[in-house]
Amino acid sequence: MGELYLGLDIGTKNIKATIISENGEVVEKTSVPVYDLIIQPKEDFAERSAVVLWERIKEALTHLKSLGHITAVCVDSTSGTFTLIDKDNKEFYNLIMYNDSRGKTEAKELRERSDTARDFEKFLPIVPQLVIPKLLWLKKNFEHFNKVGHLLHENDYAVFKLSDSIATSSNSAGKSHALLEGLGYLKKVYEDVDLPLEIMPEIKPIGGIVGYTNQEAAKLGLPQGTPIVNGVTDASAGDITSGALKPGQANFTIGTSLTVHAVVNKLSPDEHGRFYYKTYVGNAYLAGGFTNAGTASFDSMSKMMKMSLDELTDAAKAVPPGSDGVMACSEWYGVRVPRTYPQVKGFFIGLSEKNISPGHIFRSLLEGSSMTLRLMLSVVEEVTGTTFYDLRASGGASKNPLFMQIVADALGKEVKVVEEPDSALGSALIAAWAIGKQSIDDLVGRTVKIRSEFKPNLENKAAYDQLVQKYNRVVEALADKL
Repeated sequence: MGELYLGLDIGTKNIKATIISENGEVVEKTSVPVYDLIIQPKEDFAERSAVVLWERIKEALTHLKSLGHITAVCVDSTSGTFTLIDKDNKEFYNLIMYNDSRGKTEAKELRERSDTARDFEKFLPIVPQLVIPKLLWLKKNFEHFNKVGHLLHENDYAVFKLSDSIATSSNSAGKSHALLEGLGYLKKVYEDVDLPLEIMPEIKPIGGIVGYTNQEAAKLGLPQGTPIVNGVTDASAGDITSGALKPGQANFTIGTSLTVHAVVNKLSPDEHGRFYYKTYVGNAYLAGGFTNAGTASFDSMSKMMKMSLDELTDAAKAVPPGSDGVMACSEWYGVRVPRTYPQVKGFFIGLSEKNISPGHIFRSLLEGSSMTLRLMLSVVEEVTGTTFYDLRASGGASKNPLFMQIVADALGKEVKVVEEPDSALGSALIAAWAIGKQSIDDLVGRTVKIRSEFKPNLENKAAYDQLVQKYNRVVEALADKL
């Protein structure tokens, strides 16, 4: 049968498990839903039971017929989700989800009390969704906080249940103020806010062995003693399956949000905190940018105009670049580029009797999202000195050919749309790379599938060069007035 590698992806909606061969071919996969586990006991809270999640993980594993032949395992999960176990290694607090924002006051407190954290915003902007603001909230509000034994990120928790080992990677711990160079945490940040650093899991290299499967795992069918490889977050595992591995490659995902993960080979501080850094495979880094320029505005316009997205796209095809003067901002929840301006939200400018049509309005939104993507990539290129030559696109909106052509024209670069990134597959590839001693480039090259390619129209790019400058000026002007 040869060597088999298991990737386990713990997502927001599903747990996915994928087994691949030593050549990177998918042998088996399964999925178990977990969307029903999310609870929101209060506004800004988002949690789920670690105990019930473990039961779902076990369910997923028992579906796999090849589980008894696995050579190695690797696990990924959402970034910034964590749970607490007590000093007897028992679960005693729910998983606090990545999008939980209960720590709004504590994020301000972190910025005020820690010069180190404030200076580190050049690499990791302080937001309530980071781990330390949530820990500060727990210290104030959880009466048993002094009994905490360890904090475990969600994939660390799964590894702990499978092996009894406690460890993490600097990628998985990226929202915990992990060091970007070396293995460890920014100790001074924890000291500044009086948080016990000893509860944090030890950081070990990505791809290193962090444990071996225990008797509990053996009961599920995994051979006892199977090595477990240190993994990454679900987004980073997905980046691997996009084919973005080397400096100069970037993956952007367009779903409800528009995110950019660009591979760079050095750390260059962004004085304006517009993007963050994560460690990555191959001793590289990911420069990550999150924007609100996803599909929310498209879906809202579809609902308001009572036209499907396909109908709106067909109408937009007849509209020239620049939408006959109407310009839109699709960041309806606050602008992130050229600077972070939460007070500047979605807008339309330049409406007239000539362009007040569904096609014009929808195309202007597609162009607005493309301008946001161009600005984000330009920021990363400017700060890091990296020129991006290979752009990969994924997410639901990447299936819209008109949108992808506008993106290619606006960026002046070829865009390759990949089959939907599979984080479980990405984790399985990490296991094969680490244990099988194969080149991850070769493994990924054999598995990544390009669905379509879009080459830029340079005449259209000239129009978008003017539009992006105008868009930039309008955003800056609005930010000054609002």
